Amino acid sequence: MNRKVEILGGLVLAAAGVMVALAAFEVLVRVLHLVPDRFWRPHPKTGVQLIPGKQGWWTQEEREFVVPVAISPQGLRDVPHTYDKPPGVLRVLVLGDSFVEAMHVHLEETFTRRLETLLDGIGANRRVEVISAGVSGWGTASELLWLRDEGAKYNPDIVLLHFYPGNDIKNNSPDLEDVLPPVYDDSGRLLYVRSNKPEREKRGGVLARSKAYVYLRQLVLVRQPLVANWLAQLGVVQLPPPPGPRVRDGLPVDFGVYRVPPDDVWRTAWQRTEGLLEEMLGMARALGARFGVVIASSREQVYPEAWEKILAAYPTARDLQFDLDQPQKWMEDWCRRSGVPCLVLSPAFRAAAARGAKPLHFWHDGHWTAAGHALAAEEMRKFLLANFPLS
Repeated sequence: MNRKVEILGGLVLAAAGVMVALAAFEVLVRVLHLVPDRFWRPHPKTGVQLIPGKQGWWTQEEREFVVPVAISPQGLRDVPHTYDKPPGVLRVLVLGDSFVEAMHVHLEETFTRRLETLLDGIGANRRVEVISAGVSGWGTASELLWLRDEGAKYNPDIVLLHFYPGNDIKNNSPDLEDVLPPVYDDSGRLLYVRSNKPEREKRGGVLARSKAYVYLRQLVLVRQPLVANWLAQLGVVQLPPPPGPRVRDGLPVDFGVYRVPPDDVWRTAWQRTEGLLEEMLGMARALGARFGVVIASSREQVYPEAWEKILAAYPTARDLQFDLDQPQKWMEDWCRRSGVPCLVLSPAFRAAAARGAKPLHFWHDGHWTAAGHALAAEEMRKFLLANFPLS
């Protein structure tokens, strides 16, 4: 009897030790922010939205950044803003994707926060308020739908579209975009953006709430393929899709926008983008707001070695012709024809990089660093003062 009690006691102590170790590991993973929090949820119109009031940390595997993030009650990665515009305030509403969302830098380092500081008090001492409305994965389609249903409530004086040529055109095409494809009717009218994210990402679960579990699962599935395949055969885990971007014609889909001449799929994608731009311009004017476009730089535009690394990874692409400025040329041409002020940021970024400035894009992630945001804010300040009287 005593022997059984000793064995049972030993098992209880061992189980308690395991539980303590797991709890300690859970705390360690959370304290070190080894697993990023999830700030997004599906949306029936825009495909995805930020979760209002969500707080956490954002990072990535290479640990280029570890940033605290707080989503406002309005569902923006920004300071809180009221729908009612305070008297004497000029509002600039910036629409965009992850470059505007800017979770890769601290909030005060984002170009929208910097821009507000640079503009505040200019123009008969009128206060300027810059609202950051960007969400990862959005293209012009999602931005247009958000402006119609939500952005209009802010009564903006200026609507500034932040256009990223690296994937915004792709995002607007149901033939090229596979995660958040836009849905059009037979006449080409935009209806909504659909979310094709795996159902397990939408549901989560008890284990999914454990950062330690998510971290270990990622280590096994990504770093230990033999173990992952064995566990999958036992039915313990479900293997994720193969890592890496979706490839089309021997090249990641996103980079097809640089190929010259563009094929029919990309021509159609740009035609759809032009239609969305026309609708957004008309919507801004109907709100009594002025409209402008800022064309972001991409890492491969600014740093030639980044493009060389891409070509080295996909050697068949070396037989193709590319123009890294092609999508911004399309946008510049539309702006000229439509009478819309347009700022192209790549020349300023290339010049700064040539002077040996601090890195402007994260090497692995590709988004702007704090230095990139600072340069963008200064260029936008000059652009707004030259094209939009702020008095």
